[in-house]
Amino acid sequence: MKEKVLRIYKEYHSGRENAITRDRFMSKHIPAFIISDREFRQIYSQLPICTCSKGGFYPIRPEEILEYRDYLRKKAIPLFERFRRVCNAHPGLIDDEGQLELFNEVWGEYDK
Repeated sequence: MKEKVLRIYKEYHSGRENAITRDRFMSKHIPAFIISDREFRQIYSQLPICTCSKGGFYPIRPEEILEYRDYLRKKAIPLFERFRRVCNAHPGLIDDEGQLELFNEVWGEYDK
């Protein structure tokens, strides 16, 4: 099924201009009795597919990959900030300082 989904994205949804929402993709390309939404999301997460505000698509241009990176960064940074806020408020609950330091190293890359 994974190969079939990827083939459909490549054939019908290549390029950002052909992005499609998950619900629309499933109703258009995959009969409901074949695969559940949960199964589709699991397959989708393993594919080299980009997302944008319009849905998912198979990237065909370098700028689409860069836009996808920026799209993910906008979502990830607030999550990093929330985690840091919780850790700063509850330092006594952090058992593994090494993991927190690794997180701070990665976070530092996004602070730039």
